[in-house]
Amino acid sequence: MKNKRIVVFIPKKYESYIDEEISLVKTVYGDLDEVYIVRNPNPKTYIQQDKLEALSKDPPSKLVVMDILKPSQVTNILRKVNTEVVDRVLLILEVFVLHAGSREALLQIELARIRHTLPLIKDLIRKSKIGELAGFLGPGRYGFEKYYTYLRKRESRIRRELEEISKVRKIRREKRFREGIPQIAISGYTCAGKTTLFNALTGRNMPVGPEPFTTLNPKSARIYINGVHAIVTDTVGFIRDLPPEIIEAFYATLEEVLASDIIILVVDSSKPVARIIGEIETSRKIFNEIGVQGKPIILALNKIDSIGKEDLDKIVKEVLSYYNGFAKVVPVSAAKNVNIDLLKKEIASIIKGI
Repeated sequence: MKNKRIVVFIPKKYESYIDEEISLVKTVYGDLDEVYIVRNPNPKTYIQQDKLEALSKDPPSKLVVMDILKPSQVTNILRKVNTEVVDRVLLILEVFVLHAGSREALLQIELARIRHTLPLIKDLIRKSKIGELAGFLGPGRYGFEKYYTYLRKRESRIRRELEEISKVRKIRREKRFREGIPQIAISGYTCAGKTTLFNALTGRNMPVGPEPFTTLNPKSARIYINGVHAIVTDTVGFIRDLPPEIIEAFYATLEEVLASDIIILVVDSSKPVARIIGEIETSRKIFNEIGVQGKPIILALNKIDSIGKEDLDKIVKEVLSYYNGFAKVVPVSAAKNVNIDLLKKEIASIIKGI
């Protein structure tokens, strides 16, 4: 019987974010047995040969690589170590599955998984044809070809269903637009406190948690602040180096950000300044990828109850020196209800000026 142990490989580029990477893995698999830093990835197998050799003698139940692996690297690892290989894309999708609460979210996750799996199946077909696998991995060439055809058909069906769901969402947005109600999207890095802020602004009690990606399905509520009505929507969180296939699969969800009149970008101010700026940069990069341009963005520096005034002043100064394009920077504590009225005032001010 195979050992029930999880072995994780984290690239050197994420060493300063190792707590975040380990948190992602623990969300899915719980306790980890071994964690290694990969300083010089092997072009063929990513993991160094001596480490693969050792693992082949005592294969773990899961081999997790917190980077995006090439299909050839996955098949080469499989040839060395007969165990399940999970890369960063598949790991994030497994985290998503834990929190998916709607048909749309499940379809988006499945679509992303298929898009990530298809190149691997193509590589397995190619290696089966030239005899490199020699019967390894079960179904052989024709089995892989049949599975590839099934995945392509399934991909088409999912896309059609998601298009229908997107049409319904678009109709709802257009109705709100015709009613003249401004749209506000709460966006930002995962675990920054977006849903907590949504609850603070709307008086709702939507579930929150310390796990990454608690919110996968947009939640909207009407609010009335300082003499104006608005619709506030809580959206899916971002993460550094979010794989392109995940962005595409969740585009229908991210459309809520694209269609908004105002974006509240939530950032966890209790983190080191370099991490805060990195998360702002990640969020802005995703905004650019989905076509967000020219919208007023309020930067909500959340969790200020965890830091002192001197540290907060330093953070605000550093953030503004890095990027001064925000409509406003508002320090808040969504959990402690600090400065929420100030945030509402700034939202109302921007709405009245639109």
